[in-house]
Amino acid sequence: MRVAVTQMTSGGVIRENLATAQRLVREAVASGARAVFLPEAADFLAPPSDVATLTRSDDNAAFVHGLCDVAKEQDVWISVGVHESPQPEEEPTRCYNTHLLINQQGVICERYRKLHLYDVDIQNGPTILESNTTIPGESLKAPVSTSFGKLGLLTCYDMRFPEVSLSLRRQGAEILAYPSAFAVRTGAAHWAPLLQARAIDTQCYVIAAAQVGLHPGTTRSSWGHAMIVDPWGSIVAQCSDMPPFSASFCLADLNMDSLYKIRTDMPLWQQRRVDLYPTL
Repeated sequence: MRVAVTQMTSGGVIRENLATAQRLVREAVASGARAVFLPEAADFLAPPSDVATLTRSDDNAAFVHGLCDVAKEQDVWISVGVHESPQPEEEPTRCYNTHLLINQQGVICERYRKLHLYDVDIQNGPTILESNTTIPGESLKAPVSTSFGKLGLLTCYDMRFPEVSLSLRRQGAEILAYPSAFAVRTGAAHWAPLLQARAIDTQCYVIAAAQVGLHPGTTRSSWGHAMIVDPWGSIVAQCSDMPPFSASFCLADLNMDSLYKIRTDMPLWQQRRVDLYPTL
C-alpha cells in the first residue's frame, strides 16, 4: 500500500498551517497515497509564550476538525502531531504534545501523548525546555490495526529511546510513526541513524514526517528530511533537503510480504533473551 510522508514549515497562524496540511493531503492522495503522515506541531510552531493561548483557540480546534474533514473527503488515513488542551482544571498553562491517528471516515481512532519531552539546557549553549509548555504523557498505546498494517504511535524525541519502539514491536507493530520537529544540529548528526536503528531493532517500517526550515515568528529552525525507512534499515523515500524549503511529500509502498520475509530470514525476535531484561 502506498503512503506519503510530508514535511512543512508551520508558523503561528493556524489557519495557514491547516491550508498547507490539507493541500498536502489532497496532493498525496492524487499521487496514490492511502495514508498521509504529517509532522509534529503541524497546527502551529510559535514562541513558548504563545503556546497556551494558541492551543486553546478556536482556530486550533478547527485545525483538527479540518483534518478530519479532509480525511473523510479523500478516504485516507492521516497521522499528525498537534497541541492538545487538557481539562482547564488540570493545567491552565500547559498542553499535551499529541499524535493523532484519523481514519478514512474522518474519526480520531487513537491519540498518543508524547512520553519523552525535549528538555535541553546546555551551559553556554541552547536552552529548550519543552516541559515548560508541555505535560508529559503517561502511557504507550497499543498498535492500531489499519488498512496498511499495525501502526505504533510515537513522537520525535521518543526515537532516542529504543525501549518504547521495542515494546510496540512486542505488541505486534509493523509500522512505527514519528511525527517530528527535529533540531538542525542534532538532525544533521543523528536523524537518519536513529530512524534506521529503530527500523533495524524492530524490523518495522519507520515513517517520520518532519518540520523543516525557519519557522515564521521564531528563531527556531527544523531539520526536515522527512523519510520512510524499511524493516531492513534502508531509506526508501526522503523529502528534498535543498533550500528554499517548502511543504512537500514523498511516497513509498509498504510491502508486508517483504517485512515478514525479513523477519523470517533474520529471526531476531525468536532469539531475544527477554528473560534477561524487563519488558515495558
